[in-house]
Amino acid sequence: MAAMLWVMVVMSGCAVGTGSSSPVAAGAPKAYVGLFKDDAVAVLDTSQNKVLANIPVPKGPHGLVVTPDGRKVYVSSDGASTVSVIDTGTDRVGASIDVGANPHGLAVSGDGSRVLVLGWGSNRALIIDTATDRVIGEVPVAQPHNGTLSRDGRTAWVASQQQGATALVRLDLTTWKETARVPLDKTPRGLELSPDGRRVFFTLAGVNAIQVLDTATNRIATQIPVGASPHYAPFTPDGRWALAVVQGPGELGILDTANNTLAGTVAVGKAPHWSMSSADGRTAYVTNEGSNDVSVVDLSSRTVTATIPVGNAPRKIAVQPGVGAAATPPAQPRAAASPTGKIKSVTLGGVAYADHGAKDVRNLPKLELEADDYYFSPTFMWGKPGQKLTLLVENEASTLHNISIPALGVDKDIPPKGQVQVDVTFPASGILAVSCKFHGSLGMNGQLLTGDTGPSGAR
Repeated sequence: MAAMLWVMVVMSGCAVGTGSSSPVAAGAPKAYVGLFKDDAVAVLDTSQNKVLANIPVPKGPHGLVVTPDGRKVYVSSDGASTVSVIDTGTDRVGASIDVGANPHGLAVSGDGSRVLVLGWGSNRALIIDTATDRVIGEVPVAQPHNGTLSRDGRTAWVASQQQGATALVRLDLTTWKETARVPLDKTPRGLELSPDGRRVFFTLAGVNAIQVLDTATNRIATQIPVGASPHYAPFTPDGRWALAVVQGPGELGILDTANNTLAGTVAVGKAPHWSMSSADGRTAYVTNEGSNDVSVVDLSSRTVTATIPVGNAPRKIAVQPGVGAAATPPAQPRAAASPTGKIKSVTLGGVAYADHGAKDVRNLPKLELEADDYYFSPTFMWGKPGQKLTLLVENEASTLHNISIPALGVDKDIPPKGQVQVDVTFPASGILAVSCKFHGSLGMNGQLLTGDTGPSGAR
């Protein structure tokens, strides 16, 4: 049979990529920077690397996090007793939550349901329910400074800086009790739980190495030398790298988490304080408290691509998820297949697709969808209007992946060598975007398509 050409046409109004339901699809993700000496939060446009606005907050903004959906920013004020809630749609403070004296660090759960508040002055760790913006529980902890939350918000690790009894403390946030304590001979500073929950990377004052805690044994498994005065080492979203802020030399240390080694360094500004990765893991943003700016680091080339002047004493930074303005498609993007019917690697409306085939699923109740580095197979799935399909999404790689279908409210992480089940319903017409929120920029995207006839190359 003569080869046929399959041309996909995305009609105006049908979303491709992140989808219209994404809070950041219409523009580039914003970054939020706490300016400790200005009592303000700077709003950065990450597509143009410039300051858009400064938002006044109470004295001494200390902790700062953005929810995974990008809709809210929480800011604690060390000189007050409040956590301010910023609506990222308006970039204004929409609520203020009383949490007690001198709140320090904040952390947000991976599912976005909870924010952890470390009450330095009140000697307690508190939990805010992000749906209501109310404190729903607390656990006593002596002089808690920074902390980190599990994805489901049920477990916290906290750096307790109590003089003479410094420790990392594990909290069960279902029973509201301390469940483990790791005594330390130095003062703990920043800490971060790995995406798979197996390790905590943390720093100690006066120790020139990142400490690696095994959460199964509650013991320090190893140390990673990085240089003088490391402060914080957060993970990229897929857990492949950690980004160590090294204050002494003014560097960002890039850590290979597979073998716990320092893979490289990048010179940034003076006295760097905090770092954060973009959602795709390609860019790091580093606040430099000594030079009052933010360094933008390309992690593939390991170079600073921009320096953004901000206000006085930039400390914490958080970046919205999303892939920026390029995610907004033109009205009629088109892509053509090869004569065999298999789609070549294509870009539709600024969204890249690493093609691994098309499949007609109209008569299937269930489909095994492979998630590997860095693609979905099949990439394009053709179904019937209103059809219900169960996807068994198998991660064949040793990398954390994710499947997101914004129009259906699907957002599930797929652990390395693991599987998740996703139940989908095809739309009456048009296309539903499928993506990995960690690796969409690398082409790990797909589509659920509805129509009367399947692609000629479907198999």
